[in-house]
Amino acid sequence: MYLSENKTLRMITLCGLYVAQGVPWGFVTVTFAAWLAQPKHDLTVEQIGPIMAVATLPWSFKFLWGPLMDRFTIPSMGRRRPWIIFAQSMAVLVLGSMLLFDDLPSMVWTSAPDSSPAMEMIFKLVPGPLAGMILLANIFLSMQDVAVDALAVDLLKENERGVANGMMYGCSYLGTAVGGAGLGWVVSKYGIQAGLMWQAILLAGIMLLPLLFRERPSKIHAEHDSHPDSPTPQVSPSVVGDLWKAFHLKSTLLGAGIALGARIGIGVLTAVFVDYLLKNGWTQQEYTSVMGGYALFLGLCGSVLGGFAADRIGAKPIIVVVSLLLGTLWIGCGVYPLVVESKFLMKCLLISQEFLLGVGSVSLFSLFMTISWPRVAATQFTTYMALMNLSTTCGSYAAGQLSVHFAVQQILVIAGLLQMAMMTPVFFIDPGQTRRVLGDA
Repeated sequence: MYLSENKTLRMITLCGLYVAQGVPWGFVTVTFAAWLAQPKHDLTVEQIGPIMAVATLPWSFKFLWGPLMDRFTIPSMGRRRPWIIFAQSMAVLVLGSMLLFDDLPSMVWTSAPDSSPAMEMIFKLVPGPLAGMILLANIFLSMQDVAVDALAVDLLKENERGVANGMMYGCSYLGTAVGGAGLGWVVSKYGIQAGLMWQAILLAGIMLLPLLFRERPSKIHAEHDSHPDSPTPQVSPSVVGDLWKAFHLKSTLLGAGIALGARIGIGVLTAVFVDYLLKNGWTQQEYTSVMGGYALFLGLCGSVLGGFAADRIGAKPIIVVVSLLLGTLWIGCGVYPLVVESKFLMKCLLISQEFLLGVGSVSLFSLFMTISWPRVAATQFTTYMALMNLSTTCGSYAAGQLSVHFAVQQILVIAGLLQMAMMTPVFFIDPGQTRRVLGDA
């Protein structure tokens, strides 16, 4: 059967591939981080933070894969399918190769192997072979993400896109829950090797979808790739010039600054919390069940609510209110030390912040779509998304340095103040400026 001819098969394949993106993300940022943070492994936030950072780093530059995928393919296999199969199979191999190592914590460097400036810089970005493997796996996963999005653009009909995007986004959350809560339970019961094995099995099983089902009949593939009206598979000078013009406006530049600062606070706190909680009475299963289960569910609910609220009220007021609430929540919990000492209150904090982040993130997506110039909207919007990913990465890297100088309560206050400050430029954005100045074309 062909994906182009069967709507149900299209939806199942696209949703399954989004689950495959979520599983490693949930596993690395929740399950694996909690496992590494156990006191017996003797790792600090300075070491765990960069490991979480390299999991997000490739997603900050995923827009680089687009021109490459548009330019090169294997027509006999399909336009996007070869890239999906290649990227996911390589991710499975890299993540599965961790099974070959018995002592994974020892693969986290405590210092650079030598004192050369180059090695010192590498150590700060990728502290050891374990971080390198996670970085490599996420390079392939980010590549798979771009290929799947391109496949969706190629195959989805206009009247399918809204429902499909909602289902795909929801399946990404589902995959994250499987990798966080599901594999977290496996690891707590049977050990890290069992968790790694089941992750590889899940990803390999999902890969059967692009292996078994083709995009279109071969004849249609050939006509599609050779059609004289098909877009040239390269970035033309006019696109570069239009993108430059789009980012010369006050509102679009402010949007880039907001995207770059939007998730620094949560990037810091995620790394700090996993280390602090696992060393202060929380079990690995408690942490993964909250962060990989309840918190993700509330995040999904917040995303749905944020979408409706942004349409009804407008993205700007929602972003401002959510940022104030999130900042106040973090500052309040930092001011009262009893919060971080109470399991119940900390669970409430973790769940509440995920709900607010879900509402805020979707509202930011809506704002970025509005200020993107339709002529280069795809590239401009992808740039905003990449900057948000980079924001999380910067926060994860900063967590190690902050934890050296400040207690967790103080870091909560810093994150709250930073969240409020980073969202202040929202007040000065004019959502209609882009189309008013540059037009709708």
